[in-house]
Amino acid sequence: MSIVAKELTFVYNPNTPFAKKAVDSVSLTINDGEFVAIVGHTGSGKTTFLQHLNALIRVQSGQLYVNDIDVSAKKVDLKRLRGLVGMVFQYPEYQLFADTVEQDVAFGPKNLGVDKDEVEARVKNALTLVGMDYESCKNKSPFDLSGGEKRRVALAGVLAMRPKVLVLDEPTAGLDPEGKREILSLVKKLNVEQGITVIMVSHDMNEVYENVNRIIVFKDGKVLYDLPPQQLFEKEDEIEQMNLEVPFMAQFTNQLKRRGITLKGDVRTVDQVFEAVQALKEGDVC
Repeated sequence: MSIVAKELTFVYNPNTPFAKKAVDSVSLTINDGEFVAIVGHTGSGKTTFLQHLNALIRVQSGQLYVNDIDVSAKKVDLKRLRGLVGMVFQYPEYQLFADTVEQDVAFGPKNLGVDKDEVEARVKNALTLVGMDYESCKNKSPFDLSGGEKRRVALAGVLAMRPKVLVLDEPTAGLDPEGKREILSLVKKLNVEQGITVIMVSHDMNEVYENVNRIIVFKDGKVLYDLPPQQLFEKEDEIEQMNLEVPFMAQFTNQLKRRGITLKGDVRTVDQVFEAVQALKEGDVC
């Protein structure tokens, strides 16, 4: 199993009048190859939880395992852990710094001590995975690229570390609709074809609903829900009370259910819903 948390708890400013429990006795398992969204309002604890995964925040109480690494141990092999867990922060293009695309993507594996030939192979592979041509872009300045291309290069820099887990914080923030579709399609492809475990934070419930296989909802430092998307968004009243929006397609399918019509299969995108409704019209009883 990929990630296991047991009674994980974290308090900011402990033993002071300003103490705040950000993560409160969280226990959960994320298995290899899952595509999971972690959602919740600001201050819910989701970001603090995620920062534990590669020891940006050290475990105070409870246990945390990433693959076979005990992250809650006093001594943790941080280089190995951060090679396993790739973090892509919000607006990752702001992390670009090198003179060329190749140098930027190569920075991580070089720091891991990977030899020169292997670094070059990883850079080529990572850029290919994100849909960029190595020969045509390797000598370009990353700052001359478009916003979507910058984000791809930043993602390639993480992929060059060969992570088993990819953590994405608002991966589509600031992108136009086409850029959002491209990034989400890329991430889903990495999950399906490369078997990378993906954990995504997003405030856009429509993109969460359409892409992930499981949603973990944080509130006040605790896990309130841990459900597949369709099951979670059937709870419309509860979701809205948490100031989270109910996705458009979930609203539509929920309305159909209230009228006694249940669409067949895992239908969450516009195209999937359209095809399921067409099947109904053609007499394919659900």
